[in-house]
Amino acid sequence: MPGGRGRIGVILPANNAGMEYDLWKMAPEGVTIHVTRMRPTKGCEPSDLDEFERELREAYHLLEEVSDVVIYGRTYGTHKHAHLIRKAIGNVVIPEEEVVKLLKKLGAKKVWVGTPYVKERTLEEVSWIRENGFEVTGYDGLGKVKGVDISNTPVFTIYRLVKRNLQEVLKADAVYIACTALSAYEAVKHLREDLKMPVVSENAAAMWGALNAIKVNFKVPGVEE
Repeated sequence: MPGGRGRIGVILPANNAGMEYDLWKMAPEGVTIHVTRMRPTKGCEPSDLDEFERELREAYHLLEEVSDVVIYGRTYGTHKHAHLIRKAIGNVVIPEEEVVKLLKKLGAKKVWVGTPYVKERTLEEVSWIRENGFEVTGYDGLGKVKGVDISNTPVFTIYRLVKRNLQEVLKADAVYIACTALSAYEAVKHLREDLKMPVVSENAAAMWGALNAIKVNFKVPGVEE
């Protein structure tokens, strides 16, 4: 796309206060971000799939005219319902899937996983990464559940989450920081500089996938120096 121009639509749960910040910080000149929200699902998993699909369609309808591509801005559990998301949203980017694509593009075989979640949810992210063919050298979480609490996480807390597991981290080819509600833009850049290895955040992978879809070049924060 000449001049790097384009519009990225984003559908977020109402309690995600972190992803917009990261996307705006990463957006190349001429690329704009257009966001609408959905009700957050209780326990992060939709209990009524028909209602979930209907709400997805309604949210997409609000963005369709002003977007060249749409990011579905959730992490936890989305791979379980990817078929419904694709059915409801045209030209959609699913962040978890973009993480896997980016890690494979980087040639990573071993990954260390960091999340803001409680242990149960962290282990689900670890299982997802393993299911996609990666060896997990270790993992850790911050014990958080609520979206706004996750979005309020300080940069240093994210940085420390990784650095306190340094022995396991250094066995990996790359670090993966999960959750779109976690604003990790600054943290991954500091970690990349310190660790000398790729540090892939969910939001950076989502932006990478969206810009690939509209053919805009992008230097991924935390991955490319």
